[in-house]
Amino acid sequence: MIHRRAFIASSISGLAAASLSDAALAKSLAPFKLYDAHTHVYTSDTARYPLRPDASETAREKVAKRPMTPDIILRDWDENGVEAGCGVQYNTTYFTDDRYLLDVAAANPRFTSIVILAPTDPGTPAALGTMAKENRIAGVRFSGAPEPSGEFTFLTPAAHGAWEAADRLGLVVVLMPTRSDNKAALPLAMKRIGELAERYRRVNIVLDHVGFPEPLADSTFGLSPEHLALRKHRNVYYKYTTYLINQLKAGQVPLDGFVNYAVGNYGAEQFVWGSDVGNTEGNYADFVKVAMDSAASLSLAQRRAMFHDTAAKIFIPGGRPLA
Repeated sequence: MIHRRAFIASSISGLAAASLSDAALAKSLAPFKLYDAHTHVYTSDTARYPLRPDASETAREKVAKRPMTPDIILRDWDENGVEAGCGVQYNTTYFTDDRYLLDVAAANPRFTSIVILAPTDPGTPAALGTMAKENRIAGVRFSGAPEPSGEFTFLTPAAHGAWEAADRLGLVVVLMPTRSDNKAALPLAMKRIGELAERYRRVNIVLDHVGFPEPLADSTFGLSPEHLALRKHRNVYYKYTTYLINQLKAGQVPLDGFVNYAVGNYGAEQFVWGSDVGNTEGNYADFVKVAMDSAASLSLAQRRAMFHDTAAKIFIPGGRPLA
């Protein structure tokens, strides 16, 4: 049983039922509402919400001095025309202790929860069922580095119990297989993801940071053949984030070129946008502007899909009901 703590914070009580105002939409850089699919929340109240025991000193200092609470994000959303979004459990601070995220979402209906659970834990399937029912989560996130074999544990048969539960519940599985010294690991991961997309067709899979393409200004903008082959799986989606944008900029990759190529390969309806606020440092308005500018050559319908409609469609609190 997942017990929901009462979340009492006077600074956000008035925002719990807030909705996007006409004035906020007027400030938006687009003639439509936005959906932020990637935010991280954490609080300096470590007595109620302790950090993971192995949290770094850098993380502890950030939490103490620059907490990312929902009132901050909601203010940024209102100032930039963002209707709603996902709170993605922050591994850096809490690992699989999802209590703060769940309490934030319980108090603020504009937040939808993406939790982190251990993919091979025998208790994860039951926990997903409980969280979908009681906490109305939309999905679960699996991330990490590859094993020496080059395989990512969450993409192996050892994690199939968690995948089967997500499939049964209609939950999104957000994946972040990270780069490593093993250059073959990410292409292998993309192949495995295609296999899982075929096996678990009720699962909408979302690749954080578009699956970490190499920041190269080459003919495929760093997307491997295995990345590109995922286009045939229409239950695989791609999260375009500030984190990825900064990597592309560091590699001197033209952002509009990347967006046009990636959208041309996968389709705009397969993309969601995420600010990565709480992890990437910077000004939220700048995050929105850079992302929107990079997609300026897309049609209005394509931009609406990428920056709102697709995310609002796939991130369903409580999971997608059976047809």
